[in-house]
Amino acid sequence: MAIDTVKLRSPSIDEGTATFLERQCVLKQGIDCASGEVLYEITSGSLEGSWDSRISFKVHRDDWVSVNGKIQQMPCAPFVMVEASIHKFFYGQNIYGNPIGFQERCRLFVNMIGELLGGDKYREATTQGGMGFFHVAEKWQVRRVDWAEMFRLSKPAISEFFQGLEKCRFPRRKAKRAIYDSAVHFPGKFTTVRIYAKGPEFRAHEYPRMRRALTAKLMKEGSECRKTGVRVVWDHTANQYIERQIKALQRLADNRLRAEVQINSDKLHHDFNGRYPLVSEIDDDYLIKIFEHEMFKLLREGKTDMETVRTCNQVWSRLESVYGSRKAKSLHSFWVTLAGQGEDSVRSRYSKTQFYANRNSLVEAGVSWLSSDVFIIPQDTALPRDFRPLLADPRRCTGGVSNNSIFNFCPVESFDQRKAA
Repeated sequence: MAIDTVKLRSPSIDEGTATFLERQCVLKQGIDCASGEVLYEITSGSLEGSWDSRISFKVHRDDWVSVNGKIQQMPCAPFVMVEASIHKFFYGQNIYGNPIGFQERCRLFVNMIGELLGGDKYREATTQGGMGFFHVAEKWQVRRVDWAEMFRLSKPAISEFFQGLEKCRFPRRKAKRAIYDSAVHFPGKFTTVRIYAKGPEFRAHEYPRMRRALTAKLMKEGSECRKTGVRVVWDHTANQYIERQIKALQRLADNRLRAEVQINSDKLHHDFNGRYPLVSEIDDDYLIKIFEHEMFKLLREGKTDMETVRTCNQVWSRLESVYGSRKAKSLHSFWVTLAGQGEDSVRSRYSKTQFYANRNSLVEAGVSWLSSDVFIIPQDTALPRDFRPLLADPRRCTGGVSNNSIFNFCPVESFDQRKAA
């Protein structure tokens, strides 16, 4: 899957450009609301959540700076803050597709925002060798990036996965954690980790939006749509076609588990020695490293190259082969209690030193205590015993999106063709 939500801050712009962009943003919203076309809904407010498909675009004239050791909001030259789901911007949905290449995606995104708001004025400026309204995307600051991965699992397997996470614990995030039947959420200052079933989220937030967006798109193309090369006049048949397409997307979402790590501005500021990095300084390897690290902190899996084991017999065999029979007996007893009662309960029974020593020994041996078979009567389960939401898992989704996809609302190709001409 890869890149999803990004938040970027532009270099300073002049006051005339700032005023023009503010007017265009309001006008764009008015046009969208009047026509019902929500393919590119631009808002000057904040996004409501990770599921929000709008583009947040706002001109600022003040910024937070350090004054005598205190953070204060001070007036400054105008700049733009833009936030959106890159995945939905390019592909219309974030159930499938693989938007990788952070710097190139940001370049296309910034260029498209300029064209959406500026139209002919922006195109004229860029074709004459200028930068349009903005500096090139590589000079924008990065204030947030979400890296997400999708995994193919059946609905029963997804349910079992979350049952196994009921006792999971994320270091120093107990107070704010939220664990539901089909989602876990661990917010933090540096990162926020979310794992959730995609089906319910799509049904609640995306299904109505997709219906409106597809209707607007097909009506805009001449009040008719195409199906296998046959022109279909806009009537109940076209509506049925749209409904079938969205239902197919819903069925796909129902068998997808999504894991995402939101990399916050504090983390970016920390990693780049007290300053916010530029787009040109962020690459996919950096984002993947953070994703894998945060998933390991949550699941305590994936640190070694050994295949992860989590069933009683497999765990005993692994511990005995790695540590020998004597230590294996002690660790296996610790593992049984950990798998059945969770970290918080087991922690009170051991000294701090012994608890962490035992837990680290399990991790180093590739042993997991999540989704184990402890106290589970049925031996046949829907969740594959070797599953882990990491890049190495064979159920990770990596497929791309066809240029002819009906959900592909972003005319990136036509934009590049015009610019090349």
